[in-house]
Amino acid sequence: MAKIVTDKNKITELFGRQVAAVFPSRERAEEILGAGKQLTFYLGIDPTGPDIHLGHTINLLVLKKLAGLGHKIILLIGDFTAQTGDPTDKDATRRTLTAEEVKTNTKTYLKQVTKILPEGSFTVRYNSQWLGKLTFDEVRKLTRRITVQQTITRDMFQKRLAGNKPITVEEFLYPLMQGYDSVAMAVDGEIGGTDQTFNMLMGRDLVKNILGKEKIVIATKLLEDPQTKKKLMNKSEGRYISLNDSPPEMFGKTMALPDNAILPVFSYVTELPDPRIAEIERRLNDGENPKTLKEELAYELVKIYHGEKAAGQAQAEFKKVFSEGQLPSALAEFKISNGSMSIVTLLEKWLKISASEAKRLIDQNGVKVNDQVVSGWDREIKPGDVVKAGPRRFVRVV
Repeated sequence: MAKIVTDKNKITELFGRQVAAVFPSRERAEEILGAGKQLTFYLGIDPTGPDIHLGHTINLLVLKKLAGLGHKIILLIGDFTAQTGDPTDKDATRRTLTAEEVKTNTKTYLKQVTKILPEGSFTVRYNSQWLGKLTFDEVRKLTRRITVQQTITRDMFQKRLAGNKPITVEEFLYPLMQGYDSVAMAVDGEIGGTDQTFNMLMGRDLVKNILGKEKIVIATKLLEDPQTKKKLMNKSEGRYISLNDSPPEMFGKTMALPDNAILPVFSYVTELPDPRIAEIERRLNDGENPKTLKEELAYELVKIYHGEKAAGQAQAEFKKVFSEGQLPSALAEFKISNGSMSIVTLLEKWLKISASEAKRLIDQNGVKVNDQVVSGWDREIKPGDVVKAGPRRFVRVV
């Protein structure tokens, strides 16, 4: 068994700048963690897409600290709950995922997680192992432990009711399914964003009522624009920085973030020391050009996930393409079999988007061929042409 760290300063560091709230209280959690007993904490992730993005890393960094204190860590893949989809922040019912889609999405998760949590520092479990085996009678008995009044208080359900939008019974049961995960694994604690507080507290109640033990809930801050309160990473809109992004992609996407994102991203998803974060905040308040700080942020993120050499190369490439207007050093190629192809068809096949999306991109002046803005849908593309879509995507037609 790993040595349990009970040093008060180390435990205090756990509840640093990433943590928003602790249940039952931070003081009680510190007391439990300081008792010297090895505890089990988990993070549940529903694989509704193939990527883990920067927003997810906040929880992984807190888990990394817990592992450093000697506690057991479980990464729970919600392969069962993902087929329902968490209704949190959703004003309409989600599309149901098939078991095969969930399985495909799961394949890439573990490789991404180990970029933060070292292999061997955590155990992987799947909630289909227990949720998929519950009988209807067991589910019926489990539902006695919650009330309609308790569940309907969730803000997204209230919004649906106010807007006369449907709520399926399946969605209504989602908090109970997620809460039961804590019981099935008999955990001592759970990590999740503040948007998961309701679900995590449901698990805390079930653990207390069924197992007769206390469960610590650590609610982490969300990666949001501090002014608009909108999430900076949004899977459903395709607007996020993935841990799978190449160095140039990660650098470019970071540079495209709003200026308001600089401090939260530095603070929540890097392990830079607090004095360095305070220095960045001071520089922003003193009116330093945000572009300079954003470039430092992009360099730091690429360094974390790809190494310092790749960070330097990505920075040089960004300056070459976006400051000096040159083409990227390495251009992807798109092969056409005939002598030419319409720009709409090329965008469909290259970017894997619909014809309407391709046309909309053209109408927004978001497409260039050989550095000239495309103004019509009927533009023909020939071998040798260089196509640019949006600010960062280039391809050479061959």
